[in-house]
Amino acid sequence: MGRKQLWDRGEVLARAMGLFRRRGYQGASVRDIEEATGLHPGSLYRVFENKDGLFRAALDAYNDQVVRGRVREHLLEPADPVAGIRSFFTSTFETGPDPDPGCLLTNTAVECFTVPQAADAVHRGLETIESGFAEALTRARALDLLSADLDVEVSAAQLLALYQGLLVLVRAATPVTKLRTITDGAMASIGYERDGQR
Repeated sequence: MGRKQLWDRGEVLARAMGLFRRRGYQGASVRDIEEATGLHPGSLYRVFENKDGLFRAALDAYNDQVVRGRVREHLLEPADPVAGIRSFFTSTFETGPDPDPGCLLTNTAVECFTVPQAADAVHRGLETIESGFAEALTRARALDLLSADLDVEVSAAQLLALYQGLLVLVRAATPVTKLRTITDGAMASIGYERDGQR
């Protein structure tokens, strides 16, 4: 009879997500992982096989919990889908006094050339965001908040690119005033100005 597992997988993955957000895959040593998660090497290798296995599990959990959660909160559920698109952008930098460690998905995308095993998870996460934008834009057109001529597919792809670029700038400690200007530009790209005119 095996020993009872004394740690919670969800808590371990949450701590691993935090570590990888701060340090990236390459920057997180096995010792860092052990200290962050509280796992002894035996448990780490028995459950996740290696650092790569833990990273992939953490990235999958991040996509499921954080990325899908943010898409649902800002893009799928708001009664005003245009306001939801704006809040999806602004919530990345209007985070309060504590510095944001960045988006694990974006950080990994930047690091992907050295972590090719993460490419599939990165693509899944980006597709989730792009689909969320497309859904919000489609609802906005139906509500006559945006022009009926708006190309949803093209605009969703453009918003994804602007959003990912914004996240990189957030990580680089870009001034909030500039991030707000970029957000205004993203809204203008879909034909929506700050005063609500289109």
